[in-house]
Amino acid sequence: MAPPPPPAGPPGRRLSRAVGASLATPLVLACNAGILLNLLSVRVPAVVLDGAAFVGDSASPVALFALGLHLGGVGLRLRGTTREELALIGFKCLVFPLLTWAVCGLFFGVRGDWLAYLVLIAAMPTPQNLFIFAQRYDVGVGLSASVVIKTSLVSLLLLPLWLQTVAT
Repeated sequence: MAPPPPPAGPPGRRLSRAVGASLATPLVLACNAGILLNLLSVRVPAVVLDGAAFVGDSASPVALFALGLHLGGVGLRLRGTTREELALIGFKCLVFPLLTWAVCGLFFGVRGDWLAYLVLIAAMPTPQNLFIFAQRYDVGVGLSASVVIKTSLVSLLLLPLWLQTVAT
């Protein structure tokens, strides 16, 4: 596969194209349409709401299925973890929860269960959305799949430790 061509045009034009493309994605358009319909107090038929709920409920299993299909085609190498992957995994599983603990606990004075909730949310594995977006835009698909799976494995080990650390 050939590398993508360098971006064309001045930085301002590239930025405006990137913002326009991100605002024109189906997910963003659907969210904005929902907000608009809610603000206008439009009554949506129950059949449409049920269909939307079905699609929404299927998002996570579909993401896991797509991730499994990708990994089935390329395989997952635990021993062949690159420095970039190690840095991303270390940041997501160690640095990000520590930053959350420090910022929320020391700067904002959050204590008790709320601090534990925030740190545990920060320590959760990388979400499958990363893989879905990477696959949709064909950028870093292998890296994103690897990071999602490997942070899930590392989080299984570290979440109990984070809970123990924050609960004290």
